[in-house]
Amino acid sequence: MIPALVLGVLSLVALSPGYGGFEVTSTFNDLSGLNRRLDTLLGTHHFTYSAPMWWFGGHGGEHVGPVTLGGSGAFAPYAKQSDSLKSQLAAIRANFEVGFPYSPNEWVQVRPCLELGATGLLVYAQTVTAATKKWFAAWSIGTTPGFEVMGILPTSPESFIGLFLKASYLIPISGPSWFGDSPPPAFSLSGFALQLGVRFGKTGSSTAGDDVEY
Repeated sequence: MIPALVLGVLSLVALSPGYGGFEVTSTFNDLSGLNRRLDTLLGTHHFTYSAPMWWFGGHGGEHVGPVTLGGSGAFAPYAKQSDSLKSQLAAIRANFEVGFPYSPNEWVQVRPCLELGATGLLVYAQTVTAATKKWFAAWSIGTTPGFEVMGILPTSPESFIGLFLKASYLIPISGPSWFGDSPPPAFSLSGFALQLGVRFGKTGSSTAGDDVEY
């Protein structure tokens, strides 16, 4: 399910005739439940996973009347290693988004938006001697309301480059559904997020009797 969603979103990013770009996101999740579970299972007190998690991804979309419709995909690699243990955490996500853009002038756009998507998570940990190994995987579905502010630099009458900052909050709807070793960690990837990115797009063309531009 998760790989299919990621593939669909990345295809949308690549083929979108409206706008697309890249972003880096920091999410402020509570990872203490993961640390406690790994310490218990491996008999240590050294796991120090902490926020923020860093995600790298791309997005794309199109203006459809007064709204924007699009999507995004991202991944987050995370690793820890000490003298006695090592661990890797990897996550992917795929979201579909609807936004409500407003431009007070040609240089600035504000956009309340709402995303719906899925997140996949894989955690692997072992002692350095490999005497003890544990792994967990999970998926969840959530909604993410957010608010975006973008500065716009027109590059031609029909195109622009934008730099945007977006604040949002992930609210779980279903999950996480865990599988792998038992018992699973008691935590999820819900939480506050900040996103910074660059966007390349086309301006909306005006028709007779319609002086609205995007």
